[in-house]
Amino acid sequence: YTLIMVGVFWNGSGALTLGILGQIKWDWLPVLLAGSLLGGYAGAHLAITRGNQWIKRGFEVVTILVGTKLILG
Repeated sequence: YTLIMVGVFWNGSGALTLGILGQIKWDWLPVLLAGSLLGGYAGAHLAITRGNQWIKRGFEVVTILVGTKLILG
């Protein structure tokens, strides 16, 4: 319950802020929602089956790859 409420609050406030400051691409919404639900389910499943350490390492790899991509362009 707490995780859902915090997620809704932070995502909702972020969406509201970005909606006020910019333009909302409504046609992206279904794909973003599907990705969020599938990613959350897959992450929870992997955390249960493979353990927390595996999730942490995966997150570190993704973070390093995204950071490298942002730096290099």
